[in-house]
Amino acid sequence: MNINIRQYNRENFKLMNFDHLMQIYETNYHLIQNVFDSLTDNKILSTIILNNHVIQYEPVSVSKYTVIFKFYYRYNLPIIRNGEYFIKPHIIYTLYKDAKLLEAKSLSQNREFDIDIGNKIRINLNIYFWLKSLVNKSIKYQ
Repeated sequence: MNINIRQYNRENFKLMNFDHLMQIYETNYHLIQNVFDSLTDNKILSTIILNNHVIQYEPVSVSKYTVIFKFYYRYNLPIIRNGEYFIKPHIIYTLYKDAKLLEAKSLSQNREFDIDIGNKIRINLNIYFWLKSLVNKSIKYQ
């Protein structure tokens, strides 16, 4: 199906992007729950091991309805020689328990109110692919 952008005005296009972003937030929330299952306490600095991958979890703020935290993670890409992929420590995650959403923001987006939805989609989509690869690799089939 081809979508002709000229058919839609800018407000409809922004709404479509916003809906897409909310779907990414919701999907990331469910994926992060698989990672959080290995945490004994989400209020302290912890190390998570999933399928031989070590992830450092650092809580920034934990309340009844939200958890704000950082991840530190690095692994080698087998495709690229000496290539490494980093989840950068400048990304801050906000987990909304009541709304069941996980939002990832860079430090600059956190300091300033960034209204560019394209950047938010890009960052959260990268987090989605990272979480999906972690969760899929750690599933054991019987």
